[in-house]
Amino acid sequence: MKRTILLFLLLSLLLVACGEEDPLPTAVSPVGSNEQADDALAPPVVSDDPIVLPTETAVPITPTPDIPLAARVNSEPLPLAVFEAELVRYEQAVAELGSVAEDDSYKTEVLNALIEQLLIRQAAAAQGVVITDEMVNQAMDALQNRAGSAENFAAWLEANQYTEEEIRNEAAYGLILEQMVTAVTADVPLAVEQVHARYLQVDDLNLANTLLAQLQSGSEFASLAQIHSLDRVTGENGGDLGFFATGTLLVPEVEAAAFALTEPGSVSPVITAVNAEGTPIYYLVQLIERDPQRLLDAGARAVLLQEAFETWLDGLWQAATIERIVEVSSGS
Repeated sequence: MKRTILLFLLLSLLLVACGEEDPLPTAVSPVGSNEQADDALAPPVVSDDPIVLPTETAVPITPTPDIPLAARVNSEPLPLAVFEAELVRYEQAVAELGSVAEDDSYKTEVLNALIEQLLIRQAAAAQGVVITDEMVNQAMDALQNRAGSAENFAAWLEANQYTEEEIRNEAAYGLILEQMVTAVTADVPLAVEQVHARYLQVDDLNLANTLLAQLQSGSEFASLAQIHSLDRVTGENGGDLGFFATGTLLVPEVEAAAFALTEPGSVSPVITAVNAEGTPIYYLVQLIERDPQRLLDAGARAVLLQEAFETWLDGLWQAATIERIVEVSSGS
């Protein structure tokens, strides 16, 4: 869930940065604008050195020891009141969607999202990211402009149970997040090696071996895919997957088999994978062509950008010392 809430934040960030004029959404944390001076928003260089927080950072003021806490993240307190306020907003958002939580696992998910936000703030502070009051003011102005008027913005804050201080904190975090996403994903290329391949999918091993023998005897792959493939979407076009890069297919076994083929027209051995239900599924893959340096389409590059950022986030989690104080369900 921490990833899900983060994606909400990223989406809101992109909408504001691009100057969308749609009405403000409800119960989703808004974040900052991209309309600051170039020097102020120059992305930091992400270091591999361990994170050591400087004495003065952009991290919110540490609460006094007697304030009840939800957690400590690398010794930094996460106030219980912050967690409880975020729970209320999350529950409101779920209710507005007409959904009902099946259990209390969402509380763990919300807590994880807040912990992750602190981890990102700490990493940004360690890398020297500074968010000024002027930058936050510009972000707030952008949010108010989206609302249409100061009155509408005030009504939106009230409806979503935000104080002005809380929304300024979210706007500052959005600006921090923007810089860290830019820095962490800076090395994701625009063009990479890609292959163009076909595949077919069956749930019977004997059928898979029979189809492989037919292909080795000269049968046309596209025709067999149209007749036999369980994936009717690609089966109708002969199993054509188009061009794709490593890390972008949903079935990694198929991706690996396609990249292992070297000669156009060559066919893989029978590939075994297990679906979400735990049932074996069998694949055959044919290489059509290979391009050593092909531009990524928007969808494929988005996958690689997300993978790069999540890998970095996983590193933050693994290196962190986290003490969970509030009692919530274990969740998933």
